[in-house]
Amino acid sequence: MDTHWHAFGYTGHERPGDAEARDPESATPPIEIDLWFRKPRSMLEGTFTDASAAADWLERELSESPPQDGALPVRSHLRHARDALARGADAYVGYYTTHGRFLVRALLSCPRPGLPCPSPPR
Repeated sequence: MDTHWHAFGYTGHERPGDAEARDPESATPPIEIDLWFRKPRSMLEGTFTDASAAADWLERELSESPPQDGALPVRSHLRHARDALARGADAYVGYYTTHGRFLVRALLSCPRPGLPCPSPPR
């Protein structure tokens, strides 16, 4: 199977506690990146076979909910994400938005050793 990316998303009132993050049934960001694959399927927002399309999804998501003033700007997050995706790596962004919500967006490369693909590309 060729490299592709799974998009995961979370927006909540605050950063979840460790117990929630460790719970595979909790629709909250996990503590470890690979554990996204064990979280509820409702958190899976798409699968991309093209790094550019994955980055475009991330750009739309971040542009709709920018970070609080004084935080790393969206363009910086996107520059790092596009670089990671171009190398076939993961891209992960998390911050508090201007509306005080905690936002996490993750693009995880797949296949991953020892983990089943949650949604094979068609």
